[in-house]
Amino acid sequence: MTAGFFQALSNVFSTLGAAVFVPVMLFIIAKFMGVNNKKAFTSALLCAVGLTGFNLVIGSYSGVISPVVSQMVENAGVNLPVLDTGWQSTSVIAYSTQIGLIFIGVAIFLQIALFFVKWTNVFMASDLWNNYSFMVWGSMLYVLTKNIWLSLALMIVQNLYILLFSEVAAKRWSTYYQYPNCCMTAPHHLESLPFAVLMNVLLGKLGFDKIKLNAEELQKKFGIMGEPMFIGLVIGALIAIIGYYNTLGELATWGVVTSSAISTAAVMAVFPKVAGIFASAFTTLTDAYKKKAAASGQGREWYLSVNDAVGYGEPNTLVTGILLIPIMLLIAFILPGNKILPMLDLVALPYMVEVFVAVSHGNIAKSIVTGGIWFSLGMLICSNLAPTFTEVAVNAGFEMSQAGVYIISFGIMCHPLIAGLFYAFWSQNIFVISAVVVLYFVLYFLFRKYRVQIVDFLERNNQDSQKLPA
Repeated sequence: MTAGFFQALSNVFSTLGAAVFVPVMLFIIAKFMGVNNKKAFTSALLCAVGLTGFNLVIGSYSGVISPVVSQMVENAGVNLPVLDTGWQSTSVIAYSTQIGLIFIGVAIFLQIALFFVKWTNVFMASDLWNNYSFMVWGSMLYVLTKNIWLSLALMIVQNLYILLFSEVAAKRWSTYYQYPNCCMTAPHHLESLPFAVLMNVLLGKLGFDKIKLNAEELQKKFGIMGEPMFIGLVIGALIAIIGYYNTLGELATWGVVTSSAISTAAVMAVFPKVAGIFASAFTTLTDAYKKKAAASGQGREWYLSVNDAVGYGEPNTLVTGILLIPIMLLIAFILPGNKILPMLDLVALPYMVEVFVAVSHGNIAKSIVTGGIWFSLGMLICSNLAPTFTEVAVNAGFEMSQAGVYIISFGIMCHPLIAGLFYAFWSQNIFVISAVVVLYFVLYFLFRKYRVQIVDFLERNNQDSQKLPA
């Protein structure tokens, strides 16, 4: 009976996706805030249209740029036995595992309960879809230990850490991406927050704040040539030229180059307009929140979790992610000990750098260096975990095309900190696991005590960096 319920829940999640979940949660929250039916429904519809628009643009762009990336890999002639099959297939695998199905029910209860008892000010349940990231790690631990309770404990502890990180970064993310009272809680992105903050300070001391490499400054200095659309045109063309450098004398190649260039430029131009539609969905909610706070004389500052797609097309985020495509491929080719070939998730790099971009307030130079280092460490982890992930995938019904080849998701698994929690539980050492749990509570209560100072530090650090001379 229970198994059937969770299977049905999994089918609903897999079928409807984030473009339905987030609007429904937004409608429910709007009603709780006293918004009338018409305005609540309009907000939910705008949210659904915005999310669908994001997915349409990203899907179309992936269809153009993925063959170019494949050609770059083919020309390099490398033999890396771990293939990146993308976050899409990983999510399907996660929702097909027994332990994953069980965690769905746990996650719904946990995330809603923690919000309503005010353990956290982030309503994470509005982005239930991204729980598949926890489910993958729990499924791998179950394959290795056959211990369902240990696997559930791992996913719960990972969830607690991510909730804490999301609350620390909530104002910074909301301010930078300009979505009032919204934040991003995707586990595979938020886990990099401590490293992002550390690198932002370190690179600032090394002079990176003086490097005015962001969309706004480029536009000021270079006019139309510094506009995001023109930058996209150039970057798209360069990636295709690198991929097809050995056939540049053929007309068909230049068809690919121009298609890649114009498609990248189109993404740069269209995404902000779609983002505007999505942002307008939260205007009614923000107004209702302000009225409620004013009426009561005080208000709880809380944040609604939204899908990470909403930040994908921000100019600095998109430029950083696209520039990292050839960089991460090159690193994959030369990094000692690496066995993974990033492929399908390379187009997801703009998702993956959102934390770095937000923390550095759009400093592309900082974001590229930080992302390059973090994802390189992640590739070594992926190389080690690929056999286990492949076993989980096969058990879930994924068919392997050939023996001796492993699969993994570069975008979901290439993350050192959340992998560190996995290794702690895999050790099955009570002292190591206890240390990880105790560390969470120490960090949690420190944040509760110094919340204002920590949040102000993230904001002030960015304001100070923007005052430096170019």
